[in-house]
Amino acid sequence: MPPILILDPGHGGIDPGGGSNSLFTEKAKNLQISLYQFNRFKELNIPVAITRTGDTTLTSDARAARVRDSGARYCISNHINAGGGRGSEVIYSIYAKATFPTLIQDELEAAGMPNRRIFTRTLPDNPRKDYYFMHRETGSVETVIIEYGFADNALDAEKLHRDWRPLAEGVVRAFCEYIGHPYKLPTPVAIPTPGGGTAVPEWKQEAIDWLFREGLLTNEDWRNQPDTPLPLWAEAVILKRLYEKLRASR
Repeated sequence: MPPILILDPGHGGIDPGGGSNSLFTEKAKNLQISLYQFNRFKELNIPVAITRTGDTTLTSDARAARVRDSGARYCISNHINAGGGRGSEVIYSIYAKATFPTLIQDELEAAGMPNRRIFTRTLPDNPRKDYYFMHRETGSVETVIIEYGFADNALDAEKLHRDWRPLAEGVVRAFCEYIGHPYKLPTPVAIPTPGGGTAVPEWKQEAIDWLFREGLLTNEDWRNQPDTPLPLWAEAVILKRLYEKLRASR
């Protein structure tokens, strides 16, 4: 079954993105948000695809082609802003309506991120064409670009660092409402304990949440599996990300 939706974590690989700071790189935060949404849409039985699942370099042409050729009807392209400002922005095609962007902004605002603006933009020399290639080159796919906040604004940066998950979930809820699909809150996986209970001890969950908050773990499948050993490749990924964070903080 072809996907209804394709997610696009902006930037990646040799392109870190401009929305970076001492807390995170844009490419990593985009991927963290997108992978969370990818798993949530699968959980909600919405056919979904994604342009990248790792720290991969994609040219503009390759990225647009993946969206255009996916068979999806909708695309959510996730980004973090920079350049002075505060709050989230949603950019949509000049040939689309503001219905979905408005739902997204309402959800992001409800999750605590101020609403800066919803807008479209045309090429300076051709008002019949979209300015952004993700609108212009993705064919008939209805693409929205979400800027979740400003990396160079201290309030936005801390919000994105600490509370990225409620923001990502808000977009999931907005999409479900937009297409008329039933929405359910994420259900934590109950892990049996030696005493026969199912509650995850608070100290274990706090440690796991820290790994996700720092961007060291991004696959939500691990969040409620505190006693499941990570495979060697996953341990290597965590060590690599930690090393990169330490180098960036120097």
